[in-house]
Amino acid sequence: MRRAALAVAALAFAACPGPRAKPRPPLADTVSASDGNQIAQLVAELQDDILTSYERDEPPEIATGMLAPEIGGARIGVGPGDVLVGAELERAPSRWPLRADRDLPTEVRSKRLETHLAKDLSAAWVADELSWRISACGRIAVIPLRITMLYARDGDRWVPVYEHMSFGHEPAPRRDGQLYGARVTSKSVSSSDFVDALSSAVSPLLSGANRAASLASGPEAMLLGPDVTAEWHGLDVLSAKLAAGPIKTVEDRRIGYVGRSFETATIAYWIGNVIADLPARPGVGAGKARMRTTFVFEKRRFVTFDGKNEAELRKLETTSCAEDNEGCKWVLVQGHVSQPIGDQDLATRVFGTALLSPNLESGEALRIGCD
Repeated sequence: MRRAALAVAALAFAACPGPRAKPRPPLADTVSASDGNQIAQLVAELQDDILTSYERDEPPEIATGMLAPEIGGARIGVGPGDVLVGAELERAPSRWPLRADRDLPTEVRSKRLETHLAKDLSAAWVADELSWRISACGRIAVIPLRITMLYARDGDRWVPVYEHMSFGHEPAPRRDGQLYGARVTSKSVSSSDFVDALSSAVSPLLSGANRAASLASGPEAMLLGPDVTAEWHGLDVLSAKLAAGPIKTVEDRRIGYVGRSFETATIAYWIGNVIADLPARPGVGAGKARMRTTFVFEKRRFVTFDGKNEAELRKLETTSCAEDNEGCKWVLVQGHVSQPIGDQDLATRVFGTALLSPNLESGEALRIGCD
């Protein structure tokens, strides 16, 4: 995020005789130079933490007072069982798909790290395109992954709220008709109005209804769907289709907020599962599929005149929704919908007939033939 302060030079001239003309004060600026420096520093710190976490691949730090403990955070991975919430994160395994032994060196490269700060600097939502690379037989296999994250600012540190990683592929129902992928326990804070507001914001986007969703449409807005081509930024989010078919059933949802109190929170999040009705396509029959969803919402003010004078309007425009809730509503700023993929299916797509491991789903290590 780049913010630049306006530089205004006041010119004074001398009149003779008579008093000197009083210089005009500089124009007021909503973001001072120090604020701009603070924002750049916060973004740099967070991006450094994220890139370091890719290399270390350790369980995330979950001790924070910025999340309601009954909701907590989450980590969603590529595989069907890769869903951890709350206290389960303390024993989180590797975030990367496919268990590779030491004879198959791996590395990860960040291709497109994007970071957006909340207006009150209490949180940041992040997206990245990752290139996960496995070296074998003198060659490098590249597995493209996508990840979205939400972080909270707790004092002088960033703490992860959730991360959602996926492998983009065209969604399809299982041939046996069963729903695929782990579920999460539904949980939300006690305010029904809060839950209803977030549901109202996201439901038109999920169902494909012809009514407007509460979507941000600036450069900070992004939506990802399960297909590799399902990606929208900025204004394009207004025409997004998150799944190949309508999503009419919300199966699970964990809804929380970022902040030390609900009354002052300006960032909310949603973690859960939905059921999509997928139409038939060549070679694939119609059916239902379980999708994973994560959403980030920011409370924003929508100022209307309503008889207010200029000073009142200016005060509302520069006051955070954490301080004054008048005219504020929840707006969706980031969303990620994915379908899990099993290790065996993923490895077959990547390595083809070179794959020697027949039972990766049971935890077998990845083995590749060089012929």
